[in-house]
Amino acid sequence: MGSDPIRIEATVRELWRYPVSSLRGERLDTIAVTAEGVRGDRCYLLADLATGEIAAPEKLIRWRRALLLEACTVGDSVRISSASWCLEVTDPALDQALTDHFGFRCGIRTVGSVMPTDAGEVVLSPRYCASALHVLSTKSLSDLSDLLPKSAACVRRFRPNILLDTMESEDDWIGKALAIGSYRGKVTEQTKRCGMTMIAQSDLPEDPEILRTIVRTRQRCLGVYADVASEGTISIGDTVTVG
Repeated sequence: MGSDPIRIEATVRELWRYPVSSLRGERLDTIAVTAEGVRGDRCYLLADLATGEIAAPEKLIRWRRALLLEACTVGDSVRISSASWCLEVTDPALDQALTDHFGFRCGIRTVGSVMPTDAGEVVLSPRYCASALHVLSTKSLSDLSDLLPKSAACVRRFRPNILLDTMESEDDWIGKALAIGSYRGKVTEQTKRCGMTMIAQSDLPEDPEILRTIVRTRQRCLGVYADVASEGTISIGDTVTVG
């Protein structure tokens, strides 16, 4: 006989969506969770228009300026912003603005679209299969901040969908059922971190010590992934049940 679910001391503090993979995202009051994850999350890709290469800021220096751009949803469209301009994703001027920003020809296209390149047409697909939900706790952030008093261990470096306000460790939830709002799922694995955590953003400096410390003290993991057993909505302030 399984144990009864436990209402832990945790509430939803922040909710995030990333309309364009590799760009900064948007904070929301409520998210709709589908079988694939947060509705509207990572529906667009940043790509090299000459080769079809998908942006990889964590691996290639030439893509690191992606974190200086922000994507947010406005009505039925997505808006891309830099420090000096703001354009709809469908605006023909966006390709040139992005090309000026990065210094080589690039643009933003929908996932699965066919894009002409210098070598022929390519189908734009994500570089990896992301888990449906990425969950991070304030405890993990606090523990990391204690180890890095001179660094900014800000939530935006780690790109979760859900930030939970709790002193419980999400590392203890692997394999357990997770209920938040009307969403139901299971915590599947820890989140392995990459170079995205150290890249400079508009108000965050580049900081390699962030990733070094996670590798050294946390086996490269911070946060957890969760799947979707039942679609639903999650809102700021929702409580959490685990088990």
